[in-house]
Amino acid sequence: MSRTGKLLIAPPCVRGNFWSKTVIFVTEDHDRGSIGLVLNKSSKMPIKEFSAQHGVESDVPGLIYVGGPVNVNALTVLHSSEWECGNTLKINERFCLSSSSDLLLRFSENDRPKLWRMFAGLCAWAPNQLDCEMQGTNGYDHRLSWLISSANYHDVFQLEGQHQWTTSIERSSLEFSQTALM
Repeated sequence: MSRTGKLLIAPPCVRGNFWSKTVIFVTEDHDRGSIGLVLNKSSKMPIKEFSAQHGVESDVPGLIYVGGPVNVNALTVLHSSEWECGNTLKINERFCLSSSSDLLLRFSENDRPKLWRMFAGLCAWAPNQLDCEMQGTNGYDHRLSWLISSANYHDVFQLEGQHQWTTSIERSSLEFSQTALM
């Protein structure tokens, strides 16, 4: 079963490392591995300042988010599906992922999706690694396994930090209990 378009949530027992209290949106999940973006760890870098460092004058509000520890120079935007650019991946009917050399310029010209979050970096798993982490096999501890839940616009784009994490845990628990009752 593909986890694409779902949220992975670090359980409360994960502490003292980068993954503590993270919520990850899975953008790809297939036999070649998995990729995602940490939703709830913003950097201190305003998009306005980041744009200026890349030669684009901008008044776009908000901060760049730390998408993960891999490829930290890669800029991507997770967004609602009504907008696209030259390099847009449709994740599902509601969410898309875009990366393009002109993203900052387009955003500065007010050409942007209704809902979005901008990221530097991403999370990546080798083939079968995420399965092993979630099942607690091949040296992974099942007690530290990711929780999983559906994703909606409010939880992905409107919530921040620890509130996003606790809300995602609650959604995961509710969805798990509903599945168990079936």
